[in-house]
Amino acid sequence: MPLTDLARQYLLGERLRFGCHDFLNSQPIVYPIKEGLVDTPFETVFAPPGELADMLKGGELDLAFIPAVEYARIHGLRIVPGFSIAALGPVKTVLLFSKHKIEEIETVAVDHRSRTSVSLLRVLMAEFYKKEVEFAITRDVHDFIDAAEDATLVIGDESFRDARGRHVYDLSELWHQFTGLPFVFAVLCVAPGCEARDAVAALRRAKEMGMGIRDEICRDSAVRAGITVEECRDYLINRIRYDLTDGDIKGLKLFLELAHKHQVVPAFAPVVFYHG
Repeated sequence: MPLTDLARQYLLGERLRFGCHDFLNSQPIVYPIKEGLVDTPFETVFAPPGELADMLKGGELDLAFIPAVEYARIHGLRIVPGFSIAALGPVKTVLLFSKHKIEEIETVAVDHRSRTSVSLLRVLMAEFYKKEVEFAITRDVHDFIDAAEDATLVIGDESFRDARGRHVYDLSELWHQFTGLPFVFAVLCVAPGCEARDAVAALRRAKEMGMGIRDEICRDSAVRAGITVEECRDYLINRIRYDLTDGDIKGLKLFLELAHKHQVVPAFAPVVFYHG
């Protein structure tokens, strides 16, 4: 029987491939890696979250931070405990800019990278506002902020842009208002058949170091994000949750249930953890 790519990799002693996005919210994890502050037994690949999910599914990555909704679309993944990109209440970087009140929205322009955010909006509209909206996917969100007939869903560092007089809805805040739970945007997943113990241990070291130097990270990252150092500190310290707590897991499970209920994902995905 021929060896799988993963089995061949381990027998040959090849380095694992870790994928992560390079948005501001990932910096407490990836900054120590980029700066060479921790030893890493893996190669690091940076790409938008949706592309990372496709690469993990296609066997091009061994572990990666991927949109939470993609966990339900890729068979056999395992979630690494203690890692998340989540929020309890306003997150400030997943925003709906709308010309109308949310109850009146019919069409939404969305960034092609925003898979979990689009899925969250679908769930919110179907479960809590009892309506469906149409989505137009674009790679140039700047044009759509001006041209969108009803609303634009903006994620990541672009969310710090001027809303230009529109209604602004923070999707994480809406989720918390309706459910009382945190919302998990991204999780660290290990591919089927992959043994990633050393890689996970290195990521834990990177995260521990990054959480301790968030002031330094903010000094380096604020300009790139177009915000002040104080805004950056508020975002990384008060808004983003990195530990996948019990409350986060409850929020994740509810989202996966509702995503299946409203046919956002094809099947219900139970939460399975990696314990390597």
